[in-house]
Amino acid sequence: MILAVILLVGCALWALGEAIMLTGDQITVLGGTIATIGMTLAGAGIWTLKDLPGMARSGRVGIALSAFGAFSFAMVMIIVLTSGVLGALADGAVHHADIVFTPFYLLALVFVVAGMTAFAIHFRSAPGAPAVAALVPAGLAAGHLVRLFAADVPAYHETLSVALALYLGWLGVRRVALARSAPRPTAGGGV
Repeated sequence: MILAVILLVGCALWALGEAIMLTGDQITVLGGTIATIGMTLAGAGIWTLKDLPGMARSGRVGIALSAFGAFSFAMVMIIVLTSGVLGALADGAVHHADIVFTPFYLLALVFVVAGMTAFAIHFRSAPGAPAVAALVPAGLAAGHLVRLFAADVPAYHETLSVALALYLGWLGVRRVALARSAPRPTAGGGV
């Protein structure tokens, strides 16, 4: 249950940080720092999803790849915040596309696209999952691929990050709800 709380807090902070940057139409120290903390917590807390009922191999692959994606995007943001990129962005010497087409960003993108694809495969045949359950992660995977073609549109990237954080947060809420509705063993193991 602790991991579920970490996931929920992480997703909330991630979405908040991205929303701050979205309203300012640029990467900011405050928004970037909050988003980085959120991505790191979400990457650590996502492991709670392994306990969702019927979590098959493809779902566990989605968990691992999504965690790596969150950690990788957090590292990209740390680099942007600490290496003078913010000043270069403000001066016009660096554009958002210059960040998108770095190896670390592309690696993060591969992890997230692969993770969402794995979730789509899992939820397509997961027991008790509604028919549309596979569409959300599939849409997120496709949307993240479009980042390559919208490299200089920061608002697109931030909006998609908010959507990803909200989706992972929804999975965390589902995990908490299922844990709370499960029967608890009685003390002494008796009747």
